[in-house]
Amino acid sequence: MSFTIVTNNKKVFNFYKETDEVVLLENESIERVLLETYKCILKGHKLLSDPIISNIENSNNPFKSIIVSKNFTTENIASLNLIKGALNISKKLPNISIKELSKESLEEYKFIDLNLLINGIKELKNLNL
Repeated sequence: MSFTIVTNNKKVFNFYKETDEVVLLENESIERVLLETYKCILKGHKLLSDPIISNIENSNNPFKSIIVSKNFTTENIASLNLIKGALNISKKLPNISIKELSKESLEEYKFIDLNLLINGIKELKNLNL
């Protein structure tokens, strides 16, 4: 399976940097991660994970990791529509600054994001994508 991870989560970067391609946008906002993913999709990559928050309880998480294909495709209209929708949603979410959160909260949010990503990659492997 060939993919790239776009993330603002250093824990994700450290976990995957030896085995996979990871674009780290350290200390950047979720909107910035979505914009970088948007650029990837415009180049022809395909979304392999959902760019929208997984549930309302996770809406305060300032960390986001998104999987895109490493290969290019001409069939990425659905990906383009999804990322545009995610960008619109991100503008309506509270702007949580990493600097405002305690170290404990930051670690918890990083761990949640990492676990969501690990589960997403497992699903991709099960689907042979």
